Amino acid sequence: MGRIATYAEGLVQPAAAVVGVALSIDISLIDGETMGLALNDAALLREYLLAHHASGPIATLGVVDIRFTQKEFRRAMGSLPLWPRSDQPLDARGFFKQCGVSDLLSIDVSKYEGADVEFDLNNPDLPAELREKFGVVLNGGTLEHVFHVPNALTNISRMLRPGGLVVHILPMSNCVDHGFYQFSPTFMLDYYAASRFDLLNSASIHFDRSFEGPWQVKPALHGSYGEGLLGVMDSRIALHMFVARKRQDSLDSAIPIQSLYGRKFGAQGPATNSIEWFSPFQMQAGRRLASRSPVELTVASPSADGGRMWSVALPSSAPAGDSNLNPVASPLALFEDGKLLGPAHASHDAIRELGGGSYSHWGSALYFSSSDGSDPDRNGRQYTCKW
Repeated sequence: MGRIATYAEGLVQPAAAVVGVALSIDISLIDGETMGLALNDAALLREYLLAHHASGPIATLGVVDIRFTQKEFRRAMGSLPLWPRSDQPLDARGFFKQCGVSDLLSIDVSKYEGADVEFDLNNPDLPAELREKFGVVLNGGTLEHVFHVPNALTNISRMLRPGGLVVHILPMSNCVDHGFYQFSPTFMLDYYAASRFDLLNSASIHFDRSFEGPWQVKPALHGSYGEGLLGVMDSRIALHMFVARKRQDSLDSAIPIQSLYGRKFGAQGPATNSIEWFSPFQMQAGRRLASRSPVELTVASPSADGGRMWSVALPSSAPAGDSNLNPVASPLALFEDGKLLGPAHASHDAIRELGGGSYSHWGSALYFSSSDGSDPDRNGRQYTCKW
């Protein structure tokens, strides 16, 4: 963050492909609650909105959290007359005013983060007062968290008045712990072509989240994607293999809220964690290669650390914990009486406020909660780490 992307190579000019398919992952936070807008995303967004003469009001899906200061924005833009040189954070209304758009309205499934309007995009019945109301609808990190994507896209289109712009910033690859979905560029290209929208801009953004280097901006055009090939981005491919059993009380259909947000909103508690934990291993030619037995450590005498959180120092023999540089570095798994707890890598605020077995191996310490909020030093259960 803090460095503007180089646009000279590969930026699609107006009248090329679709309203922006780009990768927007806020690399400054661990748990990323609000819709974080990094400086590089903001620079491209401003360029597109000004180029297409966008006008308000603008609807943002989620509350926009600007992740740069007034001074950083001024430096990136080059020339902003009378613009402050302050190190104060830039607010969303101030940013969109610099994009030529006024009258900001935020829409979210809950007012937990201060949204102006509470509406679930899974719901096919858009309120009449939101229909054809907006000149711009910005999805800067919400669609991947909505289960019913078709309903959400229909709602977005209905929110726009004729001539309005839809802007999507979407996770595309290697965002497996971020939301329900990762989107191929062909999804946006094909969907909006079929919806008879004018296709304006399409870009893919690539960066290494482990350092503050430049972001690479490339065109994402028809024919570049969508041919059914694997490994077109780079040589690394990841798959998810999953098995579940239907029960007597299983439902034929459901619309979930992502568990991260479901816990916060109180819409659903943490899921029962019955998935088997196993040591990582490799396979070759259909055979499982040998893996080492895990190291086990009993957690003893934890200290209260506010709310539902408890902490304990780990020995030097433990693996490296999470850090700002790598918030998912730790391979440590935590068990309560032999049952796997989670989620791991949780923010410390979430552990304090929500508990539910969430934990974090940060630095050289373990921060955790019991499954039911009880005192882990007195509830008679055994807590064990494995790695």
